[in-house]
Amino acid sequence: MPAERVLTDEMVAAIKAYFPRYPTRQAVTLPALHIVNERLRYVPLKAVEEIAELLDLAPAEVQDTLSFYGLFKQTSRNGKTRAWVCRSISGALSWWEEF
Repeated sequence: MPAERVLTDEMVAAIKAYFPRYPTRQAVTLPALHIVNERLRYVPLKAVEEIAELLDLAPAEVQDTLSFYGLFKQTSRNGKTRAWVCRSISGALSWWEEF
């Protein structure tokens, strides 16, 4: 019995829609992660494997991109709304005290 897919047909179609817009399949990795994250509110390991297969990449290549960015969770769903606070020096100098 084959394992259940994580990526729906709609997610696969949305990812494939990026193929003509990027020079390589590897360049579609980040948009693909965003698509999965938007639909599932996290990116499980099985989704990483399926994205890698779809983009003809090694799962480690997709995982590298995912782990580089702090906005993707892998073990549990994110809430429906997330707030990000800029902690850079430019943010601190321009608006942080007002916040």
